[in-house]
Amino acid sequence: GTGVFTGRIPFAWLGYAFYNDGVGFGAFDVNNVAGKNVGDVLKVGAKNFAFSNGQKSLTQVDAMANNFKMPQVWRSSFAVDHTINGYKITLEGIFTKTLNDLKFQMVNLKDSVRYYSYDVKRQMPIYLSGGATGQKLNTAFANAYELSNTSQGHRYSLTAQVTKAYDFGFNFMAAYTFGQSYDLTNGIRNSMESNWQLNQSLNPNNPVLSYSNFDIRHRIIGQFGYTKAWKKAGSTTISGVFSAQSGAPFTWGFVNGNISNTPQAAGLAYVFKDESEAARYLVSDSKLGSSTAQAKAYMDFINADSYLSTRKGDFTERNGGRTPWNTTVDMKISHSIPMAKGHELQFSLDIINATNLLNKDWGRIYFSPNTFNSTASLGLSRVNSGTSADPTYKFAVPTTPYSVDQLGSRWQMQAGARYTF
Repeated sequence: GTGVFTGRIPFAWLGYAFYNDGVGFGAFDVNNVAGKNVGDVLKVGAKNFAFSNGQKSLTQVDAMANNFKMPQVWRSSFAVDHTINGYKITLEGIFTKTLNDLKFQMVNLKDSVRYYSYDVKRQMPIYLSGGATGQKLNTAFANAYELSNTSQGHRYSLTAQVTKAYDFGFNFMAAYTFGQSYDLTNGIRNSMESNWQLNQSLNPNNPVLSYSNFDIRHRIIGQFGYTKAWKKAGSTTISGVFSAQSGAPFTWGFVNGNISNTPQAAGLAYVFKDESEAARYLVSDSKLGSSTAQAKAYMDFINADSYLSTRKGDFTERNGGRTPWNTTVDMKISHSIPMAKGHELQFSLDIINATNLLNKDWGRIYFSPNTFNSTASLGLSRVNSGTSADPTYKFAVPTTPYSVDQLGSRWQMQAGARYTF
């Protein structure tokens, strides 16, 4: 099968284009106004609209590109089933090509850049200072964001599956899927601004294809069931579902900040290639130790991670890291007792995450917090912020880049009874 499919964007983005139109003077929120004079409240709020020197505060602009199109993809699939000796074997492939996807840009950022000395390939432009967030094309406005289209992006998945039902009451299904997904941005935020700020990229106005937040990679699904009929006591069924999926993607870098002098709230980071290079950019600290000691701790941390160890001498990538695999087994045991004609009594026991019931360290569900678009700190905190020199840092081994779903990682049981008539 093949076809072109069109979706839609959150209509809030359209609303922002009318709200942040560059004409409105500003807005403010006031809470706890009970018992206060309205005029006094307005005077307090008016202070938010001007600087102490009397200059007018700047307003933001959100724009939609001319001829903007809703997201659209071309998707094709091919599958074949073949049965041999009662075993049904299925092979399926799905390929999706982006026709129109989303691209967010901050268009009030002047293209005046330099590069840090270690960036020999000139991958991360450092915007020259013209204020806290770089030079502006139009100083009458603050940030200006534009939503446009891109045709870059694709994803595919390959699945192999086998099923079989036996005469003695046992049946099973097992499937393996491998897939990859690439896009420029994930579009999961509620505004143009946050979609741009939290899209980790070396060049935020010209992002490169990277793994999507929804990249599958590996997934194994299994199902089994067995029914035993008793002569005078009804029948018993035991069934279960097995699921194992490679971890969710996340990004190594800077959390709630960046080093490229832009308003980005999640940035990528350069990974030092060895202790010698790391020591040149690390600053001694009374608690963390000398630059040499921090460099050793840094490289030990880098070498211990399967992804970061491959990025030495280069930058991290959006969604380059992954959490551990999520592996669970759910089971159900039921017993049916026939009653009068057309009547049946059934008792059941559902065990959710039976994997954790077998071992308290099994069946854990890992995820990367989405506060800053699943960004994890590399442990570097910049010391010489606000300067045009190469960055210098302090390093402290960061916390684990992922969390554990405490409820989903625990086994649960549910007992039930049902009378059918």
